[in-house]
Parts: sequence; C-alpha cells; structure tokens
Amino acid sequence: MARYLYLIVLAVLSVPAVAQTLTGVIRESNAQPASFAALKLMRTADSSFAGGTMADEKGLYAFKNVADGSYRIQASLVGMNTVTSRVIQVQAGQSAVVDTLTFRPLSQTLTTVTVRAQKPYIEQQTDKTVLNVAADATAQGKTAYELLQQAPGVVIDPNDNVRMAGKQGATVFIDGKPTNLSATDLANLLKSTPASTIEKIELITNPSARYDAQGGAGIINIKFRRDKSLGLNGNASGGYGQSDHHRANAAVDLNYRAKRLNLFGNLSGTDNFQITNVRLDRTAGGLQFRQRGYDSDGTRALVYKTGADYFIGSRHTLGLIISGNTASNRFGTYTTTDIVSNQSRPDSSVANQVNNPSRFSRVNGAFNYRYTDTLGLVVNLDADLTRFSNVSPSTIISDYVNANREPLFRRQNRFDASTGITIVTLKGDLEKEWKAQRLKLETGFKHTDVATDNELLVFSGPENTPDINRTNRFTYREIVSAVYTSLNRSFGKKWTVQTGLRAEHATVRGRSTDLRSSGSLERPDTTYLNLFPTAFVQYQATEKSLFAANYGRRIGRPNYQDLNPFIYQLDPYTSQRGNPYLRPSYTHNAELSYTYKWATTVKIAYSQTNDFATDVIRQEGITGYQTVANVGRTDALNVSFSTPLPITKWWNGYVYAGATWNRFRGNLSVSEPFDQRAFAFDGYMQHAFTLSPVWSTQVSGFWSAPTTQTVYQIGGLGAINLSVQKKVWEGRGKLTLSLDDVLNTMRWKQSANFSLDPASPQQFVIDRKWESRRVSLRFAYRFGSNDIKSARERETGTDANRIKTKGNL
Repeated sequence: MARYLYLIVLAVLSVPAVAQTLTGVIRESNAQPASFAALKLMRTADSSFAGGTMADEKGLYAFKNVADGSYRIQASLVGMNTVTSRVIQVQAGQSAVVDTLTFRPLSQTLTTVTVRAQKPYIEQQTDKTVLNVAADATAQGKTAYELLQQAPGVVIDPNDNVRMAGKQGATVFIDGKPTNLSATDLANLLKSTPASTIEKIELITNPSARYDAQGGAGIINIKFRRDKSLGLNGNASGGYGQSDHHRANAAVDLNYRAKRLNLFGNLSGTDNFQITNVRLDRTAGGLQFRQRGYDSDGTRALVYKTGADYFIGSRHTLGLIISGNTASNRFGTYTTTDIVSNQSRPDSSVANQVNNPSRFSRVNGAFNYRYTDTLGLVVNLDADLTRFSNVSPSTIISDYVNANREPLFRRQNRFDASTGITIVTLKGDLEKEWKAQRLKLETGFKHTDVATDNELLVFSGPENTPDINRTNRFTYREIVSAVYTSLNRSFGKKWTVQTGLRAEHATVRGRSTDLRSSGSLERPDTTYLNLFPTAFVQYQATEKSLFAANYGRRIGRPNYQDLNPFIYQLDPYTSQRGNPYLRPSYTHNAELSYTYKWATTVKIAYSQTNDFATDVIRQEGITGYQTVANVGRTDALNVSFSTPLPITKWWNGYVYAGATWNRFRGNLSVSEPFDQRAFAFDGYMQHAFTLSPVWSTQVSGFWSAPTTQTVYQIGGLGAINLSVQKKVWEGRGKLTLSLDDVLNTMRWKQSANFSLDPASPQQFVIDRKWESRRVSLRFAYRFGSNDIKSARERETGTDANRIKTKGNL
C-alpha cells in the first residue's frame, strides 16, 4: 500500500525528466565492493546538488533521469576518505558508464575522528536540545534520574512529576517510544539505570505531528548506546558511590555487526540505598500535626535489552527488540507525629511504621520493518507488545501515646495492591522526499489498546480482618487511534516551512468495584476526537543566523492510576486516592527562536493550558488526603538563553538560563478560587578543562529558584558537581572520580494553604533532604573492533508514559 501511495504522489508532483542514466561501481581499497556507500551527483559549474543514490551490496549504483550538463560524483562511506570522480559530460540521449571509484581507508585522519567524538555535553539544535551524556565526566557516576534532575530547564518534584521549560506534563520516551510507566515507576527505572548506558537525551519542547500529542510540556527522549563498529565489540563499566549509604552499579553492552546482520544487547544492574529525612507540619481542624522521621529506600534492579537487525539487500531491514526491567524495592517510612491543640506541649503522639516492599517488572517486544530506496522513499512498520506488573504489599503499624508518652493503643492495617497492564501498539510511517522540488511528505497511523487491572485488598487489625469499605478492583480500557500528515517545503536557500495535522480518536472506559452494596462505579466513560495542528517556519538570514517559529496543540491525558479511586493509606492522618472524573487538559504552544552559528540560541515561548490538573489536599475532619483534580487554566511565558563558551583550547564552557512567568487561575473547589502569578528561573553551567591528553576535569552546577505552582510554594533547588577523569590503556579505559552536590544543597521544600478562611487554615509545609552529597569512583572499558559502520536508529512506538502507581507526599 505504501508503494502505491508513493507512486500516486510522485505522479502528481514530479516533473518530466530526460532519460539519461549514469552507472558505475565503487570499491574499497582491497577491491571488495563498497556496499551501501552514499553517492552524490554534483554540478561542476557551482557544486550544487543534482541527485543522490546508494550503492547496492555489490557496489553498483545508478543515477537516473540526469539532465544534460557537466557533473562530478562524490562518494562517502564511514571509515573511508571521501572520493570524487573526474568530470563527466552528459549529452542528450547518451547514457554513460563512470570509471570505477575506489575508497582509501581513513588512516591518515583518525585524529579527526577522535576530536569529533569529543562533542560538547549540550548541543542546541534547531528543533531540540541534545545532552551528549558521554561527553559529561560528572555524569558517569550518576543515574538517568539524576541526569534529568540537572538537565537545563527540567525540574522533578518529590512525587516524580517532570516539568520542562516551566511547564508540567513532559512525556519521557526511551529510544523513541513512551516508557509505559507511571511517575513513580518511571523514577524507579531511571534510578536503576546507570548514565554510562545512555548515549544522549533529547529535550523537545514542541514536537511535530509525527509524535504522539500526549504531554503538554513536550518530550524527553532518552537514547541508549548502540555500537557502530563492525565485528564483536562492547563496553563494560562499574562504579561505587558512598554517601551515608552505598550505591553500586555495573553495565555491559555487546554488539556484533556484519554487513547483513547486527546483534546487540545490554544489561545493567544497580544496588542502592539511601535515607531521606522528612519534616512535615500540617494545620487542620484547629490542630497542628508535627511529623518528623525518615524514609528508607533501597532498590535492586536489572535493566536489559537484546535485539537484532537483518538487512535484506540495500532496501529492506527487519528488526526485533526485547527489552524490559525488573526491580525490588525496600521502602519504609518511620515517623512520629505530635498532635498539638495549642502552642505548648503535644496532646498526643503517634509513632508510625510503614513497610512497603514492592516488585515490578516490564517486558516489551517490538518488531520493525523498514523499507528505503534511492528515490527518497522510507516506510516503517512497527508492532509492539508491553506487559507491566507491580505487586506492592504495605503494612502500617501506628502506636498512640498520650501527652505523658504513655501507651494508649495500637492500630494495624495491611494493603495488598497489585497492578497488571497490557499495551498493544501498531504503527506505520511513510516518508517521501522530492529533492529537486525540495519537498518532503510524512504520513502515518498509530493504534494503541491499553487494558489495566488493579486490585487493592485491605485488612485491619492483627487478625487481618477484611475491610469492605476500602477493598476495591479497578479495570480500565483505553483505545486511541491516530493518523497524521506533515509536509515540509524549502523555498530558495533561506525559507523552510512545515505544516502538520494529527487526528486522535480516544475511547475510555473504567469500572471501580467494591465489596459494599453500592456496587460499581462506571467512570471514566467517554469518547472524543481531537485535532492537533503543528506549524514550523525557519528563515536562514545568513550563513550564521537562523530564525525560527513554531506552533503546536497538545493533550494531557490523565495517568492511568490517577483515575483509580483506590484509597492508599500513607499514615493514620494522610491518604492518597485517584479521581475517576478527571478530564484531559489541552495546551497551545508557540515559540520564537534565534540561533547564531548553530550554537548560541535565544528562545521566547508561550503556552496556555486549559483544564490543568494538579495534586490537591482535601480535608475530612482531622485527616487529609491527596488527590488529583482539574483546577483551571495556566499561562506561561518562557525566555531562555544558551550558548557554548570556548574560552581556550583547554577550557570549554556552556551556560543555560531560563526565566518563566506563570499565571494560574481556577478553583480548588466551588468555594476555593485562586489566581496566582509566579516567576521561575532555571540556570545551568558547565566548565570542562583538558589538562593533558589523558587527564581532564569538570565542574558543573544548576539552580532552580523558588517559585509557585498553582497554590504550592516551592523552595529553591541546586547543586555543584566536580569530577576528575584519566584515560588509560590507549584511551580504551576511563577512570572517573566524582563528587556530587559539593555543598549538600539538594533538598525539596514545599508549602501550601488550601483554605481562604484565616480563622480555619488548612496548611502544610514539607521539607525533604536526601543523601545527595556523594563521592563515586567509576571505571569503564571499551573493547572490540574500531572498524566503523553506521548504525540505524528506529522508533519502536507504544503509548505508555502514563502507568501510575502509588507515590509519596
């Protein structure tokens, strides 16, 4: 079908051409065919581009429909010097055979390849910001979670929600696909993933129509390493970090690449433990609740991926990937809450112990077929299946004492929660480029079917008596079908315009069933169709100056578990529950940017989000619960500046600064309107020093200024990191010593007041301090072939950044 579509479009848009043909063969220096070499046809008069093609596996190539004139052929292949033919004269009605072209190995310019590998940590590209993780020495002892914490313009709150460029609702992708995980489970995955396994992180604030419309703040795409060398090769690394407690991780990547077959796999493991000190003060019902204690958090996890690409000739490729992760978490909370009715001594206290071990696993199978020809046609077909499971038993033991610290009584509850999610995705993409017309068409479809089954069994007392008021089962089904098209056209050498439209039809059904006589709740229950237009304009004013503007509309569908009405008890006075009446939010994004020398960038962005959803605290007597609600509208104006700083040959820097002006308007409830204006600032700085060919050092730091998010006041957050690195064994090995959060400033402070009545305040203030200052030692070794051949990248798509399980206040 894709082939027929291509022929129809080609017939409409192509222009008549003269039928001269240039044919030839290209070989390597050992007389072997230079399979799949890239060739360009260049006009001799002005060196302008006249056409492109690719050699087949035998080194044969052909340029068809060549007009009269004088040409040269330029050929390139990774690992070889570029080769250029003699001048070729093409006359009407006469095809020609070009003399054999022969590559030379890139033996005299290997130092250039090495220098190119030392790319800057942060690259500002036209449509995204790219973090090249391997270029950051301080990153090597970190986890993927910590990389995002310190990425320019990215903020992660204690509930693991991700904000980007001042906006909430960023969607995290891994290797081009949504992760199918909740905020909490995604955090567990990222915390168990060593940074050494990551090649780069892409920050895309306004994606094109090809991407899912989910995520009002844009997309964060984490790309894992794929080795590009022929033969058997790989990387092995291991590290150990020490704060008050330990952190250890190890990873191995293996890759075997031949001309027709590529086999790859990686495995990483982590063993982490840390203590987070917690201070929570809450005022409600005329009482003060002063909670002091700590969270203990230990994780052992494995992350794996294995796959194969098989190249059927020069045009067809089949791919299969099996990936996933499994983890066991040893989480516990140990607190004492003093209940005070006046400013003197506590009336009573509660010593609370929460033991919440959990095990989760995620397995994804992805099949891909890719077709590409020499005329600019690319077809991708993907089929994905994801299975996620989570088992999380929780025991809460509460010991009550009076004002004299004399025991009163004990209460005990057990919560056995389990979640199973299956996601099936079918996806197809077609690209067609007409180089002569400087036109590119992208079109495709995606169908996603999500089924979830959640069960909560609640037991009370030491006898584990079933609690029919809170035991519940929640099933959820979501089907989203989408089609999109996008057209890109260049006008002359200065203007490029791209427009796109994505249509998504969603059907959502949920059912909550309890043990009470009330039966079941059939919510959510809705069907809707939405259109998501996008537009991009670029103007290349000079060789060094680029202006750009873009617009896009996006949707923020609720996380699956945010719709789940289960009641999770966090302590005797605090619980957490979902909201089956949540609605999607919709965001309009517009952005203007200027880029100088493809490096220094200034951006101005505006977004408007309607039906914005956020966490809120509700009060029921002296107990409170956290839920999610649609509260109103947000407007955000963001201005950012970023630039590399090449100070000397041995000293390179990078600076990012972003300021956001927010306005939040809406109602926490019918009687609780709010209208808040807030300023936010995020800054990032990095300086890298090359002391010698084998020694280097780096210092980096970030700062997020205090700000307001709806009714929440959020404290400042920042850190300074140092590292020293030495290359060993002719550059194949790297030994890195790093110190994270030198000044021990990483902590989360947050406060809010949910009542408009000064005589009856409902306030809370939370302060969380974790083990952020850490010294780490890491060793990485690269082994195998250096014979480089380009690797293919592909997206294996499935819609899944929205599986959400229990979080923490």
